[in-house]
Amino acid sequence: MKQPIQFIELEKIKSKWYKDITKEWNPDRNFIDFIKTQLKNGGYIAPVVVVKEMEHYYLVNGHHRYLAHLEAGQKKIKCIVIEGTFDESEPLRKAEVLLKEFDQKTGYKYQFSGYLDRWAALAEDSRFINKYRPTYKFRLRQFLKKLLERR
Repeated sequence: MKQPIQFIELEKIKSKWYKDITKEWNPDRNFIDFIKTQLKNGGYIAPVVVVKEMEHYYLVNGHHRYLAHLEAGQKKIKCIVIEGTFDESEPLRKAEVLLKEFDQKTGYKYQFSGYLDRWAALAEDSRFINKYRPTYKFRLRQFLKKLLERR
């Protein structure tokens, strides 16, 4: 079943973890730059996942994409709005963290950690594999680079 994609104004989206994400968060700058390049070149970016509470939307998944849109001067971002409250999204957020930890331990052999992003892409377009492949390659290169730096 396709989920409706909504374009939501960035100013209506908040993070429960950061009052000012631009000052308080230290993201993977290379990934932010990659997303901004995708934006500039019209490349594919999976929708972020949010929940709506009152007049704001809260990020469930997609902090890097959100910040990249802010830095790129975008006014809106593609979103999938899931039902419920931010607190009710906790199992989904925990699952994403656990999948990331598993992938790190297994050297990204199974690439489970992007499951939520792939689902969001699939909700938008069932041909997501070809669109989403550049992000996988980027993440794998970053992981291998960090692994080699540890040696």
